[in-house]
Amino acid sequence: MKTFRTITMMVALTVIANIALATGNLRVNILPLTAERAVVAISNDAETRFQISIEDVYGSVVYFKEMEGNMADYRKVYDFSKLENGNYKLIVSLDGVKGQREFAINNGSISVGKEKMLAAPFFSYDEDILRIAFLNHAGEKTSLYIYSDGELVYSKALENSFSVNEGLNLSRLASGEYQVVLASGNEVYDYAVAVK
Repeated sequence: MKTFRTITMMVALTVIANIALATGNLRVNILPLTAERAVVAISNDAETRFQISIEDVYGSVVYFKEMEGNMADYRKVYDFSKLENGNYKLIVSLDGVKGQREFAINNGSISVGKEKMLAAPFFSYDEDILRIAFLNHAGEKTSLYIYSDGELVYSKALENSFSVNEGLNLSRLASGEYQVVLASGNEVYDYAVAVK
């Protein structure tokens, strides 16, 4: 059992280090200039190709742009005058990581919220062992669920720490297809597992 924990921790630390290096030091900022215009400033330690999107409160994409080529810094003045009053998210996606900044348009003024980082978890399944590593940047409540044919067969509340690491022995499950779901805040990630 001690060896299993050691191996799980080594794999998780390696994955977390790789995710942290891939994200560099991603920063997403919105700097209002006037009531309708703002500078969108994106910076990252490493040059990479990324996508920018703006979503409304319902998750509908109102703007999308994929960068041509790799870059570490991006600054552009955006005109938000065509956006209706409401809450929005500016989302920058790169290499399995998302940086997002919430903002609101209210009668022509722009108010900017907090920055939030989201990194997709690492899932692996080998020799009946399910391994999960997740950087919980926001420190949000995180839970793990396992479903078989839509029926919940396992659930566990995980630590709300920055680094979430979990290893599960699935050898006692009946053979079949399972859906592993990791839920953190409003984000949901899933992974398919075939138990033999």
